[in-house]
Amino acid sequence: MNIQTVVENLRNTIAGKEDLLAVFTKPENYDWLPQPDKTARDAVNAFLKVNIAELKRILGDVEQCIKETV
Repeated sequence: MNIQTVVENLRNTIAGKEDLLAVFTKPENYDWLPQPDKTARDAVNAFLKVNIAELKRILGDVEQCIKETV
């Protein structure tokens, strides 16, 4: 594995989590849920947002390292 593979894996992971978040935030997918389940869904959404932001920062750091070594 090389650094380009790591970058691509990070991009794919971010995209997958963004897709999952998009599904979880569509009200029509979850309006029928009872309140405790909506609360759990909201917690998952919050976690995904934080996780995506962290992964984007890591990706930026890795991309910066690549630029500095070239």
